[in-house]
Amino acid sequence: MLKLKRLLIFVLAAACLLSACSSQKPEGGASSEAASSVPAATTQALKFTQTGDLDEIALKTENFSYTKGEFVYMMAVFSSNLAYFGVDPAKSLKEQPYPDAENTSWFDVLLEETQNYATEQLLLCEAAKAKGYALTQEDLDTIGELKKTAEQNAEGMGWDPDTYFQQIYGTNIGWKHMEGVLSKGRLIQHLQDEIKGISFSEEDLEEEFRRDLKQYGVIDYYTVNLADGEAVSDELLNSTKEGILKADSLEAFTAAVQAFLAAGKDASDIQKAGGPEAYTAQYLARALREGVAYQETEFFDWAFGEESQEGDTYILDNLATGSPYAYYLVKKPYRDTSVTVDVRHILFKVGEGDYASAQEARAKADEIYQAWVNEGASEEKFVKLCAEYSADGNAQSGGLYTNVYVGQMVPSFNDWCFDKSRQKGDHGIVDTDFGSHMMYFVDSHVVAEEAIKSSLQYDVLEELMEKQKTLTPVESFREVMAGVIW
Repeated sequence: MLKLKRLLIFVLAAACLLSACSSQKPEGGASSEAASSVPAATTQALKFTQTGDLDEIALKTENFSYTKGEFVYMMAVFSSNLAYFGVDPAKSLKEQPYPDAENTSWFDVLLEETQNYATEQLLLCEAAKAKGYALTQEDLDTIGELKKTAEQNAEGMGWDPDTYFQQIYGTNIGWKHMEGVLSKGRLIQHLQDEIKGISFSEEDLEEEFRRDLKQYGVIDYYTVNLADGEAVSDELLNSTKEGILKADSLEAFTAAVQAFLAAGKDASDIQKAGGPEAYTAQYLARALREGVAYQETEFFDWAFGEESQEGDTYILDNLATGSPYAYYLVKKPYRDTSVTVDVRHILFKVGEGDYASAQEARAKADEIYQAWVNEGASEEKFVKLCAEYSADGNAQSGGLYTNVYVGQMVPSFNDWCFDKSRQKGDHGIVDTDFGSHMMYFVDSHVVAEEAIKSSLQYDVLEELMEKQKTLTPVESFREVMAGVIW
């Protein structure tokens, strides 16, 4: 069965959906009449309007439950990416067969995944309650802000809130159904925050890494296309393969590749590069792959397997292209120590009706920045300022970019993020071709370490859920869930 990603912090998914919806508001003060035009696909999706009592209980435990309406909302969120799998959003999922299982529809898959998710959430709610957690005023305020955003979005579209939700989700669920899901998600987040605070030793991390190299490890290797030449004869191909398979060092592999290039490449190109050695060095520099994660191919199965060793070579015929490839394994699976960062920004954008010049944008950024610093430079206030002033598409989510890697952003933005002295809570202003950016540094992460920690944290959650099953078992009402129209 298809495994849809389980959203452990559901409130984030909801926030993303609300901010995404807000971007649909017409620019330039378009009339509400223009705003009310609905794309054909959305209109067609309205035929999935639910019947029956949306307040019926779909699943419950001793202290918590999901209604049919809440269950439909979760299905709507999970179904939002099914188009990538070739699913027709204008056609009932019950009429579309799931390709990897007989007598199974896409609705069956979506129903099973949503039920699994809802079951986990109810168990975690019970575990959170058992630990003494409850919704805080901050939780209630956050949910209230989301409701306010939805109402503002509806008004901007020229709709009432009920019509807004119907258009977005293609069903007659409303705010109370989303609110029910969000409330349980916020409660669970307190439990997750506690688990995120658990410390794991280096021994714990290494043991988990070794347990599943394919999930956590990356490798370095050279890859050479042996059909990449001006005239690759069978004789040259066979002799090159033989030389590469006999290579017992990088020097021997390089020599075999150099002989192949000298025979198969244009002699004038080789001379322009400075001769065979220089040409080969340049060629192999382009052929080096570093920090590559596991992929489901014959080569990666070999490279991540126990039999291969660093310095080994491998020949693989690519059936898709008809080309043979030669590989040299530089480094067996290791932990990726590269760093990603989480950062917030407020964009004061130049042009397109925002600020007429870079100087004007910078002046406004300086003004807002200094006032924010004078008030204490809190992240909470930064998020509010972002919603008010930022011209970027992520303004409603506090201008947050997560897992930003080196080179992803434009140079000055990148350089600020990856300054070696950067610490949590750092802030400043960066100028780019887009305008001026008010910056707030949230955190940095070592890629493999974060992945391993997340897995170990989820193991703790699973342990809690297994224990909770015996204390507060989940009762499911299949006929209510199966009665969903989709």
